[in-house]
Amino acid sequence: MSLHTTGRPLDAHGEPTAGPALELDPESRAADLLRESPHALASAPGSRTWSVLLDDPDADRPEMVLWLGPDATVLPPHVHRTRDETFEALRGELTVTVDGDPRTLGPGESYTVDPGVPHNFANETDGVVAFRVEPPWAKTVLTQYTVSGLDHEGTFGSDDKYGEPGPLYALVSSEALSAETRLQVAPHVVQRVLWATVGRVAKLLGHRAVREEYVSDAYWRETVEQPTFS
Repeated sequence: MSLHTTGRPLDAHGEPTAGPALELDPESRAADLLRESPHALASAPGSRTWSVLLDDPDADRPEMVLWLGPDATVLPPHVHRTRDETFEALRGELTVTVDGDPRTLGPGESYTVDPGVPHNFANETDGVVAFRVEPPWAKTVLTQYTVSGLDHEGTFGSDDKYGEPGPLYALVSSEALSAETRLQVAPHVVQRVLWATVGRVAKLLGHRAVREEYVSDAYWRETVEQPTFS
């Protein structure tokens, strides 16, 4: 199997940098979906993830494909209040932990998490894992792409390195998603107090959960190396 290297951050001249790269299998179902998508490949170098939308970002529940590197960030357990979420493994083995019970999905296997059930997902392998997912609502995508764009802008890292959101941004983001998605990191009443106090300060400092410019395909084509395979 010959892998295609892509997804590296681009410099000001449009040249790939030494940042994290996606080793894409051109013969995989994930690559086929990327070819078929009208949207650009996006990335979050600090969390070692890549993504492509399969629908318009303002769709009610836009489908997307995600690639997780072997050292990708693992999100905390969370619940979706009113909608389910289906994960379909496309390449490698995806671990979906549902109410504390890890389930391994191989290519072609899927699992649907019911509303109100705590879950998260992870790559627990040494290779790249790709999967298709239909998030519960569009704001999930908007916040994810905002994090990715801010990472490319150097918001989270230091010394010219990429990074992950700090607690202030995470607080603003969790509040923006709370109507449908709630993190299981603290009791909801505690989170509400933090949103009303520390979260208010974070907003005054300029932290915003959604920035529309980071959902633009033009932004990602200027920022991330796009695949050139046929």
